[in-house]
Amino acid sequence: MRNRIFGAAMCSLLLAAILLDGVFAGELRAQEFLGASVGRRAAIGIMSREISAAMTPWRIKGPIRKATEYSRHIWDASELYKVDPFLVAAVVCVESEGRADAVAHSRVGLMQVNVQENMAWITKHFPKVKTVDDLLKVRNNVMAGTFALSAAMQGTEDVRAALFSYLGRTDERQAEKILDVVRRMNTAALARKK
Repeated sequence: MRNRIFGAAMCSLLLAAILLDGVFAGELRAQEFLGASVGRRAAIGIMSREISAAMTPWRIKGPIRKATEYSRHIWDASELYKVDPFLVAAVVCVESEGRADAVAHSRVGLMQVNVQENMAWITKHFPKVKTVDDLLKVRNNVMAGTFALSAAMQGTEDVRAALFSYLGRTDERQAEKILDVVRRMNTAALARKK
């Protein structure tokens, strides 16, 4: 009995070491994400901490409450569109730093959805989103952004390439920042699974 428990523990540690080796080597593949595997409650807690930390420079009131709300929307959208919630949360952390009202050029909201390029399909796919103000609403923005990220990931296991497609540019620095946040959340998820 003792040998079985020891063997199972060693297998888990070996799997975690192999996964972390790939994650920290910088080559993330879609199957290496852990967000959905830790369960809703744990994933929301991990995402909420990251998003709340991203908000810190902006002195946003009630960051933990807001980050938890955002994380719940991220979980819902991720389940619906089959995207790892940690990747979506990382986009929120890096692109808008957790600011729901963020606007930069033609990009808006938590996920910095590009209005100029995407509003036509957004209004078709999300009938309740008719204006930029509608897209700035947290749930609408997370749903539309996650849908766009899901579309960018179709047919590729290369997360970095999917991020370039989502961002609309080949921005290695921005993609690496996003993947760094994912790695931190993956590390937290692995720690919880032990």
